[in-house]
Amino acid sequence: MKATDLSRPHVWRPAPEPNSAKTILLLHGSGADEFDLLPLGKALDSSANLLSPRGLVKVDGANRFFLRHDDGTFDEEAIVRNSAELAEFLWVAAGEYGFDSENVFVAGFSNGANAAGALLLLQPDSVQGVAAFGTTKSFIKTPFVKSPPDLTGKKVWIANGATDDYSPADRTAAMIAEFEALGASVKYFLHPGGHTIVMDHIQQIHSDLA
Repeated sequence: MKATDLSRPHVWRPAPEPNSAKTILLLHGSGADEFDLLPLGKALDSSANLLSPRGLVKVDGANRFFLRHDDGTFDEEAIVRNSAELAEFLWVAAGEYGFDSENVFVAGFSNGANAAGALLLLQPDSVQGVAAFGTTKSFIKTPFVKSPPDLTGKKVWIANGATDDYSPADRTAAMIAEFEALGASVKYFLHPGGHTIVMDHIQQIHSDLA
């Protein structure tokens, strides 16, 4: 199986009026699959196309987009590789399904949320914005081989839980600062719970996307 063609497992749900619709790329969390976030995509924008690929990394039988080490750090080389694969997947999928490649937003949870944020940082031309639920800063060192990207006009929504060990406040603050320094417009939502998605955050992002 190649990660850069449409043979990777995925779900395509066209919008009622696909020619004028935005497309939401859905990136699931660890242990889930391409069906997991379809309800989230519909709740974020019921008029959008939904494209949901499966993460191709297997850890103890669980699907992921990249590996998280036992010390809480990430396999950063795998994140870079995954970002390139997702960008090419989007390009191929746009040709196959006929959606507007310049009107794509990405929404992810946990492992998929980190993949979503990295996609914007490393492949900024591929998406217009990111809704990241239960996320944290992916890179300890800068991932930019050349110059940093210009994210002016890009939108970022970060929706975390106050008691979520996966999303420590200091790394979240550093992530927000990085996106803003690169020109993105960032909105930060915090619920009192843990590693989960709450309806209030979905509704607030839905209002922005409408």
